[in-house]
Amino acid sequence: MRDNQSGENRRLLKRYAAFVAYRKMLLLALFCLVTIVLGYYASKMETVGMSQEDMLPEHVEVIETLKLVSDQFAGTFSSSTIVVEVDPRYSNSLEIRDVRDPEALRYVDALSARAQLVYGIIDARSAADVIKAGNRGIIPGSLASVKSLLRQNPLLEQQLSSYISTDYTLSVVRLTLLDEIDEHDVVDELQEVIRLPPPPGIRVEITGDPVIGVTMERLAGETMQKTSLVSFALIIIILILLFVSIKYGLIPLLTILLGTVWTYGILYLIGFEVTPMTSGALAMIMGIGIDFGIQVTKRFRYELQSYAREEAMVNTLSNVFYPMLITTIAAVTGFLCLSLGELPMMQEMGKMLAMGVTCSMVAALTVVPAVLVLFERGKRQE
Repeated sequence: MRDNQSGENRRLLKRYAAFVAYRKMLLLALFCLVTIVLGYYASKMETVGMSQEDMLPEHVEVIETLKLVSDQFAGTFSSSTIVVEVDPRYSNSLEIRDVRDPEALRYVDALSARAQLVYGIIDARSAADVIKAGNRGIIPGSLASVKSLLRQNPLLEQQLSSYISTDYTLSVVRLTLLDEIDEHDVVDELQEVIRLPPPPGIRVEITGDPVIGVTMERLAGETMQKTSLVSFALIIIILILLFVSIKYGLIPLLTILLGTVWTYGILYLIGFEVTPMTSGALAMIMGIGIDFGIQVTKRFRYELQSYAREEAMVNTLSNVFYPMLITTIAAVTGFLCLSLGELPMMQEMGKMLAMGVTCSMVAALTVVPAVLVLFERGKRQE
């Protein structure tokens, strides 16, 4: 019974291998169409930001509390900070050296007023608000007047410490934002806010939750592109040196090229989002997927020593199919086990890697063999 089943499996595998080898043009046309469709959707995949809420499972107490606050108070809040700092390049000049200077206070007051016009910012507070609260809504005309006001009112000095550093070289505008707003729009508008020309000797920057999130997202995209290009270039060099052939060095790359395109296309269709944390999976997919292409190519070159190209490919697929299938099943099982944990980030990483390895295997057992047969002109001599 077991022998009969094994024999039937071998016959099915032979039929499949013969279809790939002798119907290569039909197979390539089919997968070309699939690649065009999935490539279109893959091009729409973007790296998105990730909030602290996304990093924890929904049933964790802190997330449930966060949702409760959001429901009761029309949204949760995040914070950003506009940093106004004495520029060290002016340390020996007559420019502003103390952020309590009325000119610096008027500047942070103007920044605060402009920031409150940005959609999603519900509050903006600065040292100017503290000074005006203790001086009938007026900013004094000189630094000496400000110091005198603070000496007369120690409570005012204490409140001011929340906005000004102890060495008086740094002042901040504290912003409170609604959490569920477009971070890119907020950051872009805050960049416009700080374009307000500062007084001489002062420089200004922004930081905080949305700024860090957008920066991480952009850096992740740039890093993914850079690492992918470097990895791809190194793989090309290694393959050409391994096979001592440009043709056989380039064809295995179809495994990771098509595997990546198909993976991103399918993930986009099922609503998967790539985050800065999961974007690094691409390099891992390339590292695992290229091994499949190497196995097929190396075995095919070995079989060509004795057989014509079509028959050599039939023997190749008959010998590599099951080892590659078992390797893929083992890898996918391991990656999907990441879903057993409670961290959403690890679960998403596991799904992405499992999909990438599966697509790479499919490419290695379909498109790569067809292309190898297509570009092999005739039987090789022993």
